[in-house]
Amino acid sequence: MKVEVKAIQLSNVSSGERLVKRGALVALRVLRGITNQAKKAPGLLAQASAGVRDAWQESARPNV
Repeated sequence: MKVEVKAIQLSNVSSGERLVKRGALVALRVLRGITNQAKKAPGLLAQASAGVRDAWQESARPNV
């Protein structure tokens, strides 16, 4: 009795579907990164405005 071994394809995914999935995954990761950075913006803006305010006050003082 002769045994013949054949590979069985488990999924029927074409390269076009894989490309769309990878593109969507990259886009969603970029979007998630942007939203995480946007969460930090209020703190950075408050820090920047405080720095500008301090510089404005220091510029009003005479040079010592």
